[in-house]
Parts: sequence; C-alpha cells; structure tokens
Amino acid sequence: MNLKTVIGSLTLAVMLTGGTALAQNIEPVPPHDTGDLPNKEGKLERVPLSKVLRDAPREDIENQPVEGFLPELPILVDGVKYTAKEIQEKDIHLSHYVLDGRSAELAVVQGFRTTEQLKEYFAATGQFPSEQPTGQQLANCNPWSVFFEHSWYGGASFSVYPGWGYPTLGWWNDRISSLWSTQCGRWTLVTEHAWYGGHVLWIGRAWAIPNMGSYGWYTGWWPFRRWHSWNDRVSSVAVYW
Repeated sequence: MNLKTVIGSLTLAVMLTGGTALAQNIEPVPPHDTGDLPNKEGKLERVPLSKVLRDAPREDIENQPVEGFLPELPILVDGVKYTAKEIQEKDIHLSHYVLDGRSAELAVVQGFRTTEQLKEYFAATGQFPSEQPTGQQLANCNPWSVFFEHSWYGGASFSVYPGWGYPTLGWWNDRISSLWSTQCGRWTLVTEHAWYGGHVLWIGRAWAIPNMGSYGWYTGWWPFRRWHSWNDRVSSVAVYW
C-alpha cells in the first residue's frame, strides 16, 4: 500500500502546537524560556542523520527488565492498529517509533519496521529532519529540547539545540523520565543504546512526554520477545531541524 494513500485521508490538524493532544500522555510543550543547559558529563556533538537513520537489530541486552510491561497505546504499523500484546504475539519487530501530531490525533504510537519506511513517512508528511536550519522554522519559538530527570518535568534537566546531540550521557544515562521537544526544529529523538544505537523513539515538533514510562519498544528477540519501557532507559539523544 502506498504510504501517501494511507496518510492522505487522515487530517494532520494538530501537527504543531494548536489543539489538544488526543493520545495518552503526549501534550503540547508549554511556553518556556529554557536556554542552554549543558549536560556537563556528556560531549555535545553534531549528529549526522546517517547515525540515526538505520535499522535496529533484534536483540535484548537490557539489564533488569520490567517483566510483563506492555504499553497501553495501540501501535499503528502499515495502516493497521495492533495492541502491544498483538505486536508481541505476531513478533512484529519495529526499528523506529514515532510520536507526532498524527500520532496524537489517532491516539497511537506509529511504528516502522525499517528506516526506509520511516523516511517515506517523513517525506510524505513534510517532516524530513535536517542537520541545518531549513528556513521553514516557526517564528517566536524556543528551539531547545529539554530532558528531565523525573516524570512530569521534575528534577534536574539539560537541553539540546537542533543539529546537536549527546552520543553518551554520563550521569544522565538511563535517567530521563520526561521531555519537551524543540518548538522550532522538527524532531527530538532518544535511543536505546549509546552512540545512537538500538531502537529509536522520535518525538515531533512542540510535543511533550510527561511520562516516558507510557511508551516502550519491542525486542523481537527469541526467547524473550518482550517490551521495554523508555523510562530510565535512554542512552543517547539528538535534535534536528
């Protein structure tokens, strides 16, 4: 099925900051004046898209998994909604998970088996990430993505400007529990492993996640075939225009 055909009949009315988020536990980023809050234990770097636009291997090397964890929101794959349990039973391995305006409108997490499918989605929705400003950014917006130690934006925090990322997080490794995505760029992403490895969660422009524990990734690795929560499981981050 052509991806543009699937998307074409669905309204993208809440793509940016207007309207109320319909998906559980995703909401518009509130107005804020956060600036440069460095992660002093990490080394900030430019992040080429090639480092994050790659498929995730089937593997399960997470320590201390939360046995029996299942995300509540359905996952939309190839135009079909699945529960987290059905993804597990059918052994559908996904490299990339997306939360954006379309996700909020449909009350789903969008899942992509391959990077090529994800790139098709970016192109079809006009959301392809860029390492440099594209000239299409919003005026009077805050470009910084902000990462928080606790759920509901509590505890310590650090910020990242579009085009940059941290391949390793130091003290912050496996400590992120909520975040605000950039209001000027297009995407904030978090990865399972350091150096942008493993499964990837993409958060669209101006969306916030108050509780990372509401979302997860499926390993698809025999014999475990289990879900892992994103709460306190992020090992690298990047932001794009």
